[in-house]
Amino acid sequence: MSLASSDYEEIRQLLARYNFAIDFGEIDSWVQTFTSNGVFSCLGMPEDAPLGGTHRGADALRAYAETHFSINQGRARHWNWNLVIEGDNDAATMQCYLNAYSAGQGDSALFRVTGVYRDRMVRTDDGWRFIEREVTIDPA
Repeated sequence: MSLASSDYEEIRQLLARYNFAIDFGEIDSWVQTFTSNGVFSCLGMPEDAPLGGTHRGADALRAYAETHFSINQGRARHWNWNLVIEGDNDAATMQCYLNAYSAGQGDSALFRVTGVYRDRMVRTDDGWRFIEREVTIDPA
């Protein structure tokens, strides 16, 4: 059985909740966009970059989100578009583009990075959640 139109909208809402939560430091809300054993990977960053690497499970995801907020202080703005969502029944994949900005006016508003997300999601009793979210940051 293919995805229903409501599934596509629920997945788009999951993505929006993910973006707002990471941007505004809503740590628990961000962690809850993943399954309990979810994985987030940020590839293409320098090896010692504090926001790179792979983070598995709720504790590691929470630590990543805390680091992200401590660095960006609520000024990050994630933008995604060209969402390609495919799936059936209770599993789906998504690819989409990323633009990340620093919020502000004039010179304080900075374009930071582009990349591509590749995601695996599952329908849970609480709605759609990421099993695996991987972003590959484009080279400079």
